[in-house]
Amino acid sequence: MSRKMSNEKSRTSTGYRIPPDIEKKMNQLIESGEFDTRADVITTSLRYYFDNRNRNLKDEMKLFLASEEGRKFIMDIIGQNKSKKKE
Repeated sequence: MSRKMSNEKSRTSTGYRIPPDIEKKMNQLIESGEFDTRADVITTSLRYYFDNRNRNLKDEMKLFLASEEGRKFIMDIIGQNKSKKKE
């Protein structure tokens, strides 16, 4: 399923020289069909960055660990560690 960007009429163009390692990863995303174009990859990446740059991961982790799902996660880890020690 590819991620197509909306046809926004008020787009501007900019030049950017892509480092080879990032270019390779972008091409893999396009070849896999996840994205249609490099512009789609870049737009999605920038949107993700701006949407998440001010997130407080420490507070989010505390909330997760206090949740039922987080407690189950911790219990699963403890169980795995106990079984490894018995071996």
